[in-house]
Amino acid sequence: MLGLASKKAGLSIEQTGVRYIQLKNNKTWEIEKQSFLPLDPGTIIENQIADVEGLREQIRQWAEQEALKGSRVALSVPPSQVIIRKMSIPAIQPKQVQQLVALEVETGLHLPFEEPVYDYISVGRDKQMQEDGREEEVTRVLVFAAPRKLITEYIDILAGAGIKTESVEVSATALSRMAEISQGHPFGDTMLVHLEPAQLDVYMFREGQPVFMRTINLLDIEQEAPVFESESYLAQKSALGADHLSPEQLVEVIAEISRMLNFYQYSLHDGAARINELVVTGAETSRQQLVNELRQALMEMEIHELLLESTPGKHADAALNLYRVAVGAALVDEKNRQIDLVPRENRETRLFPYILAGMLVVWVLAVGTVAFYYVTLQRQTEDQVVQIQQLNTELQVKVLKLQESTGTTASPEKLIEAIMQARSDAYAILNEINGAIPAGGIIRNIAYQQGSSIDLTVDFTRMDQTSSYLARLKEMSFTVGASVQRIYQETDTGAGAAAARMYGAVYRIDMMPNNAAGAASQAAQALVPQAGSGADTKDLEEVTDDAKNP
Repeated sequence: MLGLASKKAGLSIEQTGVRYIQLKNNKTWEIEKQSFLPLDPGTIIENQIADVEGLREQIRQWAEQEALKGSRVALSVPPSQVIIRKMSIPAIQPKQVQQLVALEVETGLHLPFEEPVYDYISVGRDKQMQEDGREEEVTRVLVFAAPRKLITEYIDILAGAGIKTESVEVSATALSRMAEISQGHPFGDTMLVHLEPAQLDVYMFREGQPVFMRTINLLDIEQEAPVFESESYLAQKSALGADHLSPEQLVEVIAEISRMLNFYQYSLHDGAARINELVVTGAETSRQQLVNELRQALMEMEIHELLLESTPGKHADAALNLYRVAVGAALVDEKNRQIDLVPRENRETRLFPYILAGMLVVWVLAVGTVAFYYVTLQRQTEDQVVQIQQLNTELQVKVLKLQESTGTTASPEKLIEAIMQARSDAYAILNEINGAIPAGGIIRNIAYQQGSSIDLTVDFTRMDQTSSYLARLKEMSFTVGASVQRIYQETDTGAGAAAARMYGAVYRIDMMPNNAAGAASQAAQALVPQAGSGADTKDLEEVTDDAKNP
């Protein structure tokens, strides 16, 4: 609740000054307190604070003189720095929509300023066709964003004067709230024209929601190239009254409004929607002048004045029109609140860097675990290769021993030749098996049945890899046939929170028979009589055994 009990307070920072109003209640709109602070020329130029310290000091003195310290207000700010963007969010739950809007604004939304403060309005749902052919329900939202620096400056300046800001909105929503209550019906496809002494704000609404805002500087129409900071320009702006619009201004304003009506119908909505109501608010004389011209130029459209000086059923007070933006802000409550640009950092935003850091740590640990597992398997493979090389070396040594013990050269040479032919190249076989494994697969276990078969257990990342690997096994150089003994599914828990689903298969590989091994055995037995008493029979048996089992 703003203020105490049913009292509502609103404050608007405008081009010409700062207005504060407090209402007794929102049914009669009876004014309890009002105050206006005219700003020194050059304090705010083109709705931007040109002299921050000057504005701070002026508001501080004003709040002290008017006893506004301790007030709690709804603040309305000029629209020139507020950007509206349309989005389609692939979610329908409010919490998910909020999170996805925040993500889009922080990462993907292109804005003409850094560090935005934003709020959004949900305006409906649609179904969109996705790339995979599925229909997905999306939420359509309007995002309102403003520079955080500008909004923070307004709030800090008021706080320095002892005024607490409860909410921040743009003048478009404040004025539309007041106009809807005054007219007794909500906006549809409506244009709201807001006249100020030196400028004109144009707001366009779609189904009651503001979708377009534009500020027209009336002094630019009078001067071809005004120098905004010059003393003559500021003096002209200060002296400009709200009594009437010049013929040149009227012509240019009517033309600009016509262009925006066409833009709304054909550019924003591709001819599917058009403005059917136009509401004008502002000082009485210039407002009536503009309404008369608009009715002649746009005869097919309903054009209304917002008569706040004598609103039916409300307390008659001419000050309502002067404080129209502040009154609209004061009438805000939880039911009619549309946007709130007060910078707030929720708990999720504060925790987001820590959550991101935690996810990064988990990812690093997972990558480290996988890398460690891979290195371990590589070392095991290298150890097996070294062991095979050692066995080959031992075989060669025993052959040399046999040659020395027989004292002959011809027959042992034949035996060695037969043994070398019978020997299987285990390193080549292992490389061929390992090289055919699909990407991501690893050998879990391997068992060799002497000269006949190999039992092989392999882990894969996808189920379809089991069949493709079986086809490759059947085509290998040493294979007679291959079959799958078992397929299973398991969860690899070695990566902690980043566990991956694994699939395993057990294969039986039938190897080609090696006839050279039998020949080597016969040759070795033939050499036994020639060895005589000097031959080492035990060594010979070991040689023949090694020939069978490389």
